[in-house]
Amino acid sequence: MSPATITLIILGITAFLFIREVIPVPLTAMLCAAVLVIFGIAKPSDVIGGFSNTTVIILNAMLIVGGALFETGVTDKIAKSAVKIAKTERQMVMVMFALGAVLSALLNNTGTMAMMIPIILGIQTSIGYSASRLMMAGFLGVMCGGRLTLVGDATVNTIAQAAIIGVGGNFGFLDIGKIGLPLTIATALWLYFIGYKTIPVRKAAEDSIYANGTEKNAPVWKQVMSIVVIAAVFFGMAFNNVIKVPLYWVAMVGAIAVWVLGILNTKQVCNLVDLKTVFLYVGMLPLGTALKTTGAAQMIANVVSILVGGSGNVYLITALMFIVACFMTQFTSNVVTINLLAPIAVAIASTLHVSATALIVTTCIACTMGYVSPVACPPATIIYGSGGFKFTDYAKSNWSILVISFLICVFLLPAMWPL
Repeated sequence: MSPATITLIILGITAFLFIREVIPVPLTAMLCAAVLVIFGIAKPSDVIGGFSNTTVIILNAMLIVGGALFETGVTDKIAKSAVKIAKTERQMVMVMFALGAVLSALLNNTGTMAMMIPIILGIQTSIGYSASRLMMAGFLGVMCGGRLTLVGDATVNTIAQAAIIGVGGNFGFLDIGKIGLPLTIATALWLYFIGYKTIPVRKAAEDSIYANGTEKNAPVWKQVMSIVVIAAVFFGMAFNNVIKVPLYWVAMVGAIAVWVLGILNTKQVCNLVDLKTVFLYVGMLPLGTALKTTGAAQMIANVVSILVGGSGNVYLITALMFIVACFMTQFTSNVVTINLLAPIAVAIASTLHVSATALIVTTCIACTMGYVSPVACPPATIIYGSGGFKFTDYAKSNWSILVISFLICVFLLPAMWPL
């Protein structure tokens, strides 16, 4: 049996275990990585190396920085102020969506989602609104924001940009917003009228990193300094290209500052490290790599060429590219998916004598549609543990907006980037 076939079998079994939740989801992810090593498809060093992945560093560093706001009671004050803007839970859901979209258009969407978690849990603690609903709304917001500029989902967008430039096209800072803005508006309308009712109300896990509540009588200086630190981190992330400091360094320095300044003690800092999310994310990294290196993902992608055949129907071509990319990104890293499919999109475009730019943009947008699986992208993984979600909650909640987004893309993308 070829490594590619074994990898696809492991993918199928992993997906089944994820959906059924026979064993804890983070354990399933780590077992997946272990099995890949046993079959010689992944190296032990690759699995261990995942713990130093920059996304893992950003995730935990930002949870510590945001945790300072929560632990010192700043989020309680933010929550009480937020009530003046949003009088009902539905309105608060829309505020979180808008906040996520705006911040993600300016910042890295992973860091944005991590910063929002303590604020959302503060709102739940102070007012009683469902944290799971607010987190899902924030998640959808940061995903939409990532499609308004090249910054939000920077890695996926810049890979697509490089591929487009490589075929002689152009993909500027705001170009992705041509399709991103209609998708954001549609998602906002869906969330207000439909999505609000479909997002499950879950109780945050008892072992949540924020389960111990806030320090009600925290000194004012701690509250002030926690705000100063997160503001500095926000500034550093917004202008990281100017100051030439990687995002994960900005986040890590912020976490160290919280600790060194005494805003949080050692026990609090250690408690804020979210191991469940780390295991889930790290465990799935080798599978994404294996799909690429063994040729398994290529086998999936080749189905597009077979299905398209000699068709010149622009809507059919767009739909098939979208479906394949969207499906792959639900169980592998969206970065791996765009890396793999971008050159395939160019090859298909050459074969069918259509615009490579159009197919690359289609692939790029589909890779940002990780709505129905907590392992599809870092923001989806981040909210999984803190929101108390089940694996299937994502699909139950978001399948309809995924279908709506698919239809919008199929009809608008060929008009915006003609094939």
